[in-house]
Amino acid sequence: MRVRGFKVKLFIKQLLIPLTSGIFLANFTIAEEREVLPEDIDLHGSDCISIRLIRDYTPLSRDSLLIHASGKRSYYVRLLTPNFGLKSSFQLATRSRDDRLCPYGGDAIIVDSMPGGEARIQSISRVTPDQVEQLLIRYGKKEPGDTEDPAPPEISGAEVEELG
Repeated sequence: MRVRGFKVKLFIKQLLIPLTSGIFLANFTIAEEREVLPEDIDLHGSDCISIRLIRDYTPLSRDSLLIHASGKRSYYVRLLTPNFGLKSSFQLATRSRDDRLCPYGGDAIIVDSMPGGEARIQSISRVTPDQVEQLLIRYGKKEPGDTEDPAPPEISGAEVEELG
């Protein structure tokens, strides 16, 4: 009996340690991501994208990307799990029940045809062009633009006369 009790305790420890570590890691990742993202982006967005309208994408990190659709619409997409092939991929595929890519219903983005190349979607948020600019700068995909100095104002009455 004593051996069985020891095995049960050991099993519970082996189960609880990874579970609590995962919870702490998830909270740390979310807190770290909030520091990177602009405040007005919805991290739990439930927007959908018509698959036929997707034109391009920009990988931001292992678990997030920008999807550009026609009509100058852009969407910030967060994946449920990191995908290490996302940053180096040249093309994406989608898996969906219908012609819309949504963060629910098991829709996924496929990066590789290899096992593990499929990543389910956690959230999709439509972003404005200013938010796209902020995301690209914050993830290091674009350098912050230098602002030009404003031209000096014209002063009336300060005319120059030529001496002759």
